[in-house]
Amino acid sequence: IVGRLRPLEKAMDEDAYQAYRSVVESPALRSIWKTVYGARFWTGVDPPWTLATVDDVQFATERLSPQKTRRLVDLGCGSGALARHLARDFGALIEGLDANPNAIRLAQERNGDPYLSSRISFRAGDIGTTGFPDSAFDGAASLDVLLFVADKAKVLREIARILKPDARFAGTTFELGTPSAALAAPAFIDYPSAF
Repeated sequence: IVGRLRPLEKAMDEDAYQAYRSVVESPALRSIWKTVYGARFWTGVDPPWTLATVDDVQFATERLSPQKTRRLVDLGCGSGALARHLARDFGALIEGLDANPNAIRLAQERNGDPYLSSRISFRAGDIGTTGFPDSAFDGAASLDVLLFVADKAKVLREIARILKPDARFAGTTFELGTPSAALAAPAFIDYPSAF
């Protein structure tokens, strides 16, 4: 029976991936976001997984100061839009980490350009327990991910651990005054003191 279930599991995994991909690549969703955001629409964005605007990306980029000599980590990288931007436009070396294996698969597929694949690596994992060595990175970014993390203090300690002294963290998130059952996210408004 186990042998017969494996093809079914593989088909279900493939169906889940194709469903994920169809949402990220939806021309209708992209058109809606472009209309709503107008001049603030970031062409590199993969809706609906981030609400990041071109202003948010510029904010993160300016603070990270990406360069060819800089090693950066994108925590909650999704399908790799920010990582590709930092590598392609600035030559930075990027590690992308995301809990969703479907996001990582899509990020790897979109990383087919030889230059990008030499600058970026993606893997599935927990941003609260990254497995990266201490002081491994010159900067860290996270766009619209911390909202979904149950233990934000743990993640922030992990970010501090993997960053070199005086390195920077830049990102975006939302504060929740009350828990959100729809997002499976706890209340958290204490980002300033947590940082």
